Amino acid sequence: MAQTEIRLSEIEEHMREIAREVMAEQADVLRKEIMEAELGKLRLEMDAHLRHIREAINALAEAQKRTEERVSELAEAQRRTEERVSELAEAQRRTEERLERLEATVQALAEAQKRTEERVNELAEAQRRTEERLERLEATVQALTEAQRRTEERVNELAEAQRRTEETVRQLVEAQRRMEESLARLDRQLAETNKQVGQLANRLGLDLEVDAEEILREVLKKKGFELLQEPFPIVIDGEADVVAPVRSPEGETFWVLVEVKGRVRRSEVGDWLRQLNRPDFQERLREMQVEKPYLPYIFGLRIYLGVEKLAAEAGLGVLDYRGERLAPRPWR
Repeated sequence: MAQTEIRLSEIEEHMREIAREVMAEQADVLRKEIMEAELGKLRLEMDAHLRHIREAINALAEAQKRTEERVSELAEAQRRTEERVSELAEAQRRTEERLERLEATVQALAEAQKRTEERVNELAEAQRRTEERLERLEATVQALTEAQRRTEERVNELAEAQRRTEETVRQLVEAQRRMEESLARLDRQLAETNKQVGQLANRLGLDLEVDAEEILREVLKKKGFELLQEPFPIVIDGEADVVAPVRSPEGETFWVLVEVKGRVRRSEVGDWLRQLNRPDFQERLREMQVEKPYLPYIFGLRIYLGVEKLAAEAGLGVLDYRGERLAPRPWR
């Protein structure tokens, strides 16, 4: 459009130059004709020349009109082109957006494809392991089938053995009946024996307590203790077989407590220590005016290994038929 306007300006300037040149030439001719007295002829020629000029100007005007129409058409075409370009730009933008979305979708599909391939590989590996397991299962089923056959044979054998066992059980039941009758007789005999043993144990227990009391008297005498009261037994939810108040050479008063056993093992020591430490046992002793400090002993005809170590750790004295094996510590 700008180039067309420049071109039109150049044409107009050129036409003006032509007109000036023509006017100058005609003026010269006119002056010559006036000078030559041919003014009429010059006017005719000038009219013709001017007619030609008007025709040329009209032709130029027509060309200018066509040029302006063409320029208008070009401007309209330019406007449509710009609109089309805008539409194309918008379409390009939408296309780029679609391409971006498409690229993102393709990327996601590629990632999904990668995961799918990995999953397929995992499934392939799982399938391989499954086939291996099936092969092992088939082998196991075959082995179980063979084992079932052998089991059925064994069941038949066991059925025969069961028949023989039932016969044996019948015989055993009869033997059991005879044994129960024998055991009933033995129970009656054992009851009588237990009665006799109980009487003997009571007699033996009394003898042990008497022995423990005599040995305690000798031990106290050797250690310089004064016996303030004759020893006696007490029973208070747990028995102390020999109990006696004594006075030490230093003048301090103690209560001697002696547990009497035929055999003294660590378990007997533990039982006596637990009883001595029971608050209710100590409370009952106080109710009977048996007060701390105590000198606790355990007496036995046989003292087993480990007893003296356990007793020493607890401060418990140990007596046997020879005398004092371990002195007690006062329990305050």
